[in-house]
Amino acid sequence: MGSKGTFSNIGRFRSAWLGAVIRILCVACGNFLWAPSLCAQEPSVALAVDVSPEKAQGRYWHPTDLGSDSQFNPLTALLNGSFDILRNASYQDRLTGVDYQAGALNVFRNVTHPFDAMTHIGWGHFVAHEIVPIRGFATQYGQFVPNWFMHGLGEGMLYRKLEDWYIAHDVSHPRFLAILTTTALQYVNEITENGSWRGPNQDPIADMLIWNPLGLVLFSFEPVARFFKGPVILNYWPGQAVLANDMRLYNQGENYAFKVTLGLPVDVRFFMYYGKEGLFGASGPINAHDHLSVALGPSLKGMQQVMVGDGTARMFIPGNQLIWETGIFWDRDESLVMSLIAGLTEQQSVHLNVYPGLWEYKGWALGGYGRWALGEGTSAGITLRGSPAGLGWIQAANDHPQAYLH
Repeated sequence: MGSKGTFSNIGRFRSAWLGAVIRILCVACGNFLWAPSLCAQEPSVALAVDVSPEKAQGRYWHPTDLGSDSQFNPLTALLNGSFDILRNASYQDRLTGVDYQAGALNVFRNVTHPFDAMTHIGWGHFVAHEIVPIRGFATQYGQFVPNWFMHGLGEGMLYRKLEDWYIAHDVSHPRFLAILTTTALQYVNEITENGSWRGPNQDPIADMLIWNPLGLVLFSFEPVARFFKGPVILNYWPGQAVLANDMRLYNQGENYAFKVTLGLPVDVRFFMYYGKEGLFGASGPINAHDHLSVALGPSLKGMQQVMVGDGTARMFIPGNQLIWETGIFWDRDESLVMSLIAGLTEQQSVHLNVYPGLWEYKGWALGGYGRWALGEGTSAGITLRGSPAGLGWIQAANDHPQAYLH
């Protein structure tokens, strides 16, 4: 096919993409604009608006007026997933500070020419870091952990959660749009991580060509989807993104919670909270709908850039500094209502999230966020049910806690 035919196909694809995006924006923003009137009504009435009752019982998402699921929609998923890495202390945290053009071109080059990149990276090195730790479990080989739990299981489940949302809102082609939304946020996430780098980069190759597609395929099978809402419960508990007036974004990110049945006489489950942190503990019921989870574990302070292979390729490995944190989480019917995470040892911090639904002001369902960290300062923000991002304020003690990666 000639170049004219190729560009014609690209034009048709862009038109289809644009139409899908406009539809998503109209539905998601429409829900947000109507939120004040919905909040003022009885919950049973509010949840019926724009949602077909027979389509409201999704496996991973269903209408609710409380917690993280009350905020969930394609826009909040895009924001939390696309800019997840900016919460890492090794990156700048302004939306305007990302080199989108260089990142998009370099990620595209690596993903479309993976074998060219691998001649510089080396297959053994790639497998040991990105697939399975065949060279040991040292911190430098820890990249397989987020690949398994976030890109594979986590974002595979997120795709099904998005499909539930599209079905409940009577959007055409829900599975296609769920895949499209998930792939879009994954691509922007790789752009954000890549920054200004030009050259071989193994991270997008592993994520975009192996782990992300694997997650989509796995969760397309109903037995897998049922398993992670049965013996193992997998939840998506994202942050509440807050935007400051200097375009600094904070409190965003993808977080996942696993609850595993232990077969005990009492209903206590093994609990794991995974995102920037890796916290392990237990989860148990308060009543028929509310659960409390308590966990302890390490949190990643930053990333380290290293040159690999023949010296022209780069990758990121976890930094040497891990911070111990403890957290307590309250969820209602698997929708996160409140979380409190505290940093221990030398890196003391307190990080509180209260999701919309507990507080209402003149019909608006409000949420809140606050964080204090030793040496980094204080930040706080107000969020609204259905809003992609809240508004906030930050008082930074040190605007550059580490050398930023580009």
